Amino acid sequence: MKRFFLMLIGAALALALPGIALAGSNPLTVATEGKGIAVYTASGGGRRAGTLYNGFDTELSLEAEQGLYSCWLTADCTVWVNQERAQKALPLDWHGEASDDLPCDIFLAEVSAQDAPMYSSPSHRHLIARHAPGTFALVCGEFGDDYLIDLGASMLGFMPKDSLRQVKALSYAEAQSTGWGVEGASVQTVYTGGGILMRSASATGYSDSYTYWQVQDGEQVTVLATVGGSAQLAGGGFIESRFLDPNGDHSRTLATVISDKPLNRLNVRVSADQDAPASFKLFAGAQVQVVDHTDDWASIMVTGERGGNVHYGLVRMQYLDFDAKGAQQSLLMVRTLYELGAGNGGDWYRLRWDISQGTLPAGTQLRLIGVSFPYVGSLEYPDALMCLTEDGRLITILDDGVLEAIDPPEIQAKVTSALRLRRAPDKTAEVAANLPKGAKVDVLIRGEGWTMVRCMNETGYVMSRYLQFP
Repeated sequence: MKRFFLMLIGAALALALPGIALAGSNPLTVATEGKGIAVYTASGGGRRAGTLYNGFDTELSLEAEQGLYSCWLTADCTVWVNQERAQKALPLDWHGEASDDLPCDIFLAEVSAQDAPMYSSPSHRHLIARHAPGTFALVCGEFGDDYLIDLGASMLGFMPKDSLRQVKALSYAEAQSTGWGVEGASVQTVYTGGGILMRSASATGYSDSYTYWQVQDGEQVTVLATVGGSAQLAGGGFIESRFLDPNGDHSRTLATVISDKPLNRLNVRVSADQDAPASFKLFAGAQVQVVDHTDDWASIMVTGERGGNVHYGLVRMQYLDFDAKGAQQSLLMVRTLYELGAGNGGDWYRLRWDISQGTLPAGTQLRLIGVSFPYVGSLEYPDALMCLTEDGRLITILDDGVLEAIDPPEIQAKVTSALRLRRAPDKTAEVAANLPKGAKVDVLIRGEGWTMVRCMNETGYVMSRYLQFP
């Protein structure tokens, strides 16, 4: 089954959070003579956090601290485990192949409560998503009044025990299979008219903190269950049932980013929280596909009509207009100054797109819709600019020094501190002019790290943080 995988938002967030012990290439399969292995809140033992069942697979940190290894379960939950005790019952010749001979306490469960909450931690109770009755899950451990559950694609979380009912015990081989031994699973065809983002929640009306892949028109999928208006797919994820009906409504919910200021951009965050990190920003006029929403937040996907790069996250509903038509025509047009390659034969590091497309010729016109974060999170690096091609693909230009604006907006910014106007978005680039504090510059292409401006008959780049925008 061909799917286009996206980075897990939860995993990306975990990498950015200090103090979280990250897993390494140290695989663990729990196999004890009892019922699983106890895990703890700290490397010194600390308080017992819960139990991981026999048959649970994960990875541990590479080095033990005080005899225990850290085990990352979710972005908000890291526990500590004794690997030697956890694998005491593993056969000496076992090499990771699925086997019915391994001890397994994992069982198949079904959500029994309406809008059952799934949390990222049994203590913090940060809501990941909600799930509808009839949703299948693997129960992989227990933590107080919560079960540790797996919904496929390594999407783990914690759900109250009274929200689940046991369906049947599983062998290790069944627990490792994508179908989980579910009876009545069926293979169906996806009808989308193009790519569509899968959801990570089976209950409707809730924004997702996690969204993780696309399915394509004509793809064959295995449906484990139909819950409400969604189908649960083997391997993880949910898709609206209408996309499995050849005669169903295959339209998408589209919205346009709106702003009250011409140079503002909308933060697209990793979770439905105003203080959550933003993964990219969209310009006013950009069109998004709304996957799901509440009254306050929307889970969105951004890509081209003909595919290409995919970006996703959560935005505040107040910045979306569901009625605007053709707003993308108002976005800034740019063109490439050089030929850009997607392979070894050109400036491949400056362009992210389908390598099968070859090179992007000099003079190619693109529509600028947003900006990703610069490399290593530093605003001193060039911006990664999200652009639409004329034939409807979304690509990313990784260096704004290779673009020029076509009919730039008549907008000026004010210089807040004396600074140098450089020929390229680089602190070591040649200086074109020295700009005094209070100088007015014409904004050509605004970036997060560097902005392309015109001043004193010179065109170049200044660091955005030294400009005051209208």
